[in-house]
Amino acid sequence: MSSVVSFINQKGGVAKTTTAINVSAQWAQLGKKILLIDLDPQASATRAIFGDTEFENTIYDVLTAEIGAKEAVVHSESFGIDVIPSEIMLSGIEIILASKFGRESILKKCLAEIKNDYDIVVIDCSPSLGLLTVNALIASKDIVIPICPEYFSLKGIELILETLKNIHAGLGHKVDVRGIIISKYRNRRIVEQVIRDLRAKHSIPVFNNYIPDSIVVEEAHHKHLPMREFSPKNPAGLALANLAVEMWT
Repeated sequence: MSSVVSFINQKGGVAKTTTAINVSAQWAQLGKKILLIDLDPQASATRAIFGDTEFENTIYDVLTAEIGAKEAVVHSESFGIDVIPSEIMLSGIEIILASKFGRESILKKCLAEIKNDYDIVVIDCSPSLGLLTVNALIASKDIVIPICPEYFSLKGIELILETLKNIHAGLGHKVDVRGIIISKYRNRRIVEQVIRDLRAKHSIPVFNNYIPDSIVVEEAHHKHLPMREFSPKNPAGLALANLAVEMWT
């Protein structure tokens, strides 16, 4: 039985996609079969992995029932993972899905045919808490929340937790928070203060491997390579590799 985990934060710029694609690549190197679903209309994960490649089939076609999920899967040799890519058309999907019966569970139904082919299905969510993200949550067993160590990221956690409560109460689906990932940090002292604040307000685990801010990560995106290949000894690359192990165990 596979695990479905969403990387979620309605605030942009917290290295959500960076973490999702690099952890996925690291899991693949550990021998796991991984499917990554780009559920963001900005298609950041798709572009980071494949560049400007145009795809005939995307997650948009899957959600609108044009094709089955298997038909949208493409493989990335460099990352070692399967991907269902995204496209800008996804930005209008919520209007299309809004009138459909069971609109919150469409993604879950779409994944039923393929999710057991993988050890982990990773969903890279859009930076919002709209219908697309609700679909990701309904399809998921767990979520992880990447944050930057700053005030507004901390406030965003409260909105995510409130959304989880509403989904549990209204739709009967419970999603576990596997943990919080601290990313793009520059000052260890600030990280320690953020962790103290988190533990004072929430009983959510914080992963021990923090991802430092590094221009090398952006360079890896431009080369369409995971950090494990582009710069494995870079502090951010090492932290991402260690994080993947920590998350799996």
